[in-house]
Amino acid sequence: MTVKRRPKVIIIGAGTGGLCLAHGLKSDGIDVEVFERDRSATDRQGGYRLSISATGAAALRDCLPARVFDRLVASSADPSQGITFVDHRLNRLLAIDFPHGDRNDPDAERPITRTALRRILLDGLDAITQFGKTFSAFADNPDRSVTAHFEDGSTAEGDVLIGADGAASRLRSQLLPQARRVETDVLAINGRFPLDDDNRAIIPLPILRGPTPVLGPDGGFLFASAVQYLHADGNRPADWDISPEERQAFVMWGFSARRKAFASVDLDKFDGEGLKDVVRARMQGWHPALMRVVDMADPSTVSAFAVKTSVPIGPWATRNVTLLGDALHNMTPFRGIGANTALRGAAVLRSALSAWARGAQELIPALAHYEREMIEYGFGAVQTSLGDMERFHAEGSLSRFRVKAALRAADWIPALKARLRRGR
Repeated sequence: MTVKRRPKVIIIGAGTGGLCLAHGLKSDGIDVEVFERDRSATDRQGGYRLSISATGAAALRDCLPARVFDRLVASSADPSQGITFVDHRLNRLLAIDFPHGDRNDPDAERPITRTALRRILLDGLDAITQFGKTFSAFADNPDRSVTAHFEDGSTAEGDVLIGADGAASRLRSQLLPQARRVETDVLAINGRFPLDDDNRAIIPLPILRGPTPVLGPDGGFLFASAVQYLHADGNRPADWDISPEERQAFVMWGFSARRKAFASVDLDKFDGEGLKDVVRARMQGWHPALMRVVDMADPSTVSAFAVKTSVPIGPWATRNVTLLGDALHNMTPFRGIGANTALRGAAVLRSALSAWARGAQELIPALAHYEREMIEYGFGAVQTSLGDMERFHAEGSLSRFRVKAALRAADWIPALKARLRRGR
């Protein structure tokens, strides 16, 4: 498919991957439009933390204008000092120190809230991004272009259509009806609370240092992490207005367990305080400091969800409609790599579309290369995440012992610890 006029790309979804891709295409001189079902940039954007890894940062640096990337660095929280695995009594299992503590280091971890990240990624894209546009279907045109239809009756036409519309992607359901997203047997409840001088002293130190996975008895699992801005002010550009809400230090936590651990409890019927009670009941015998972390959560921030995962599929017939990020390879949250995998995909897809736009490659072969790579690394990440979920929620005493023994061994053997550090 050779395009003689200036090519145009339509992106459905103004999430992390879609906006990163839009920046890259715009910088390459490709006409691009983004359509998002949310009514505004802050709709459904909880303040929870994403952690941009070296892989994600490389994709952002590749696609974003330098000015926008600098703002991302300025708005990110302090890099974590490390990750610490503990048991439910706060006994150390494995501690991995992160080597990059300088927030200006290109490989430094960059914790950032979803709200702040979307705000930054929209910088420079306002003119090409439309909110309140719920995608309904796409249709092929005689000239080989494709038209996206929206629920409000409007349409958008382009040479390429990208579904970056998240785990419940409508575009995926039309393009690849065989691609399934299924529930695991794990349920999760999460919450958060502001971190301040009054409560800092009672927060377990590993949580203040960084991500803290807690392996409890009977398949119970708690994840907690602090987001702090102790050293960020000196790095902020003078013209970058960061709201107090975006710079509020906080602690986030999530408790998860197998469905049967919740018996016949219908989590949908509980308000925030009721969900905290559900977690408390399943943390009896845990260290009091961990119980306090749950107790301090603002009930308005507490929610529950069923953990889901995509089912890997093989290659399909490539056409001028494709997918990005969670729209295809949605994964559990237990590895924390979903956003970074989407960013990696955005950089690869940008490269493919740019090669097509400048005439270096035909469209279908370029997209086919992207899709083959995406299937390999995307579903690889899905399986890695699912494997961590299974390990963290091992129920039998022997299985639990093996997981803890492996973590303790890695804590004592430098080569194993170095391998885990490289794979984080």
